[in-house]
Amino acid sequence: MKKFLKGFLIILVAALIIFIAIFHKRIILTYTLVNKYISVKNDNMRTPKINGLKMSQSMNYKDIIYKNTNGVPLTLDIYSSLKKSNNPSPVILYVHGGSWVYGDKSIPDALSPVLNTFREEGYTIISTSYELNRNKANFNKQVADIKDTIRWIYKNKSTYNLDPNEIGVIGVSSGAHLSLLASYSSNDNFTDDKALSTYSSKIKYLIDFAGPTDLSLLNTSDLNYDLTKIFNSIQDKDTVIKELNPINYVSKGIPNTLIIHSSFDPMVPYKSSKELYDKCVKEHAKVELITLNSNVHDLSNISSTDISSMSEGLLKFVIFNSPL
Repeated sequence: MKKFLKGFLIILVAALIIFIAIFHKRIILTYTLVNKYISVKNDNMRTPKINGLKMSQSMNYKDIIYKNTNGVPLTLDIYSSLKKSNNPSPVILYVHGGSWVYGDKSIPDALSPVLNTFREEGYTIISTSYELNRNKANFNKQVADIKDTIRWIYKNKSTYNLDPNEIGVIGVSSGAHLSLLASYSSNDNFTDDKALSTYSSKIKYLIDFAGPTDLSLLNTSDLNYDLTKIFNSIQDKDTVIKELNPINYVSKGIPNTLIIHSSFDPMVPYKSSKELYDKCVKEHAKVELITLNSNVHDLSNISSTDISSMSEGLLKFVIFNSPL
């Protein structure tokens, strides 16, 4: 019995030392990267035309077709790690917004510095497209597109030296809505490409920028022509809301989630993110909430103060969910 207790204590102490070492390393890395980001941001303010801050200037692979199941080739861009290593690279997948109808996979300037900071630490950034709604709503297909992008990463891990066990997703607005559904739903839900359906769609963590989590909270009374046409095409709105509300998929086993949303968002009510946060807490899922103060919905006109809060929070969240 004494030998057993002695052995158990040795293992416990060793585990504690390893935990402290890893935790301490991540604290140092967080401090280093936050300061590096702040330095880059300040340099950019002094010299706005500085090269290397825009992601498009250092893309490695453009418009790779990841599937074509509906006569519409869907593509993704790859921004490879800037750090030389033979080890598989962790992945951050970016999913654009645009009210399910507009937008493209170009990475916003507000996110470029922080994502390039991760590339310097060994991350690969992938930006994907999805089939935009035209004339009628097809949200299920859009969710399947995001899941098929993740499945494509698993399928092509060796070709591009990617680590599918270390995939994080960043979704903005409608892209966050699709990302939440893709990440929270089971592997067999939302399939489209049969060749990709055999691969996993599991991710490790998710960053949600102002994604609608309860579609019933959206104000659809003053939509433009395109969006009016999309929402009028939905015949059974109650069923759609039930099947396509990310909050309905929350469970203890969902990926770690960071929610970023402005309390003054004029398009997607902040209430939807607060309710998602509360539901995650209730289900004992790992979740964090960063509240911004800009009177904006997307990242186009976000204040410098909110950019700092957003970026530093994002850096810390990714690092504490990373293998670094």
